[in-house]
Amino acid sequence: MRGLSRTLALTLAMMPCAAMAAEPVCISKAEATSLIAYALPQAINGTAKRCAPALPADAFLRTKGPGLASRYAAQKDRYWPKAKPALMKALNAKNGGSSAGMFAGLPDDTLRQMADVFVEGFVSQRIATRSCKQLDLAIDLLSPLPPENTAGLIALSMDVAGAADPKLGNVTLCKD
Repeated sequence: MRGLSRTLALTLAMMPCAAMAAEPVCISKAEATSLIAYALPQAINGTAKRCAPALPADAFLRTKGPGLASRYAAQKDRYWPKAKPALMKALNAKNGGSSAGMFAGLPDDTLRQMADVFVEGFVSQRIATRSCKQLDLAIDLLSPLPPENTAGLIALSMDVAGAADPKLGNVTLCKD
């Protein structure tokens, strides 16, 4: 779970590109939960792509990962209205405010497509294959939950991990 939380925190911190580090952005737990719930299908797909060669044929990600990603993706529209402001806040802080106008002017469909491609690609590149068995188990254990519960647990893990290791990334959760 910590590996998945760290990868999602890094994904949020790096959106949309690897620009120079800026001041950490503070997003609320509700914003983080919405953004994570929105990104979960791509994070699952990216994890499955990265881990497929390292997992046995009967592993959860190889057999049921696509179905879980589809189930979560069916609810993405519900999370976008709260995920978008969190994404824009992260983009604004990441690039010192320089990209806020550029991304703010994009149509929602374009912004969503860019975020989706980025998350899946970033996750598939950042996961250490030695953690694939643990991630497969974690995703399997979380799979019965609805996306908002899974996202809430990941946000909680990020909050706990951030308290233990403040250098988790450029995204910190605000104290509500």
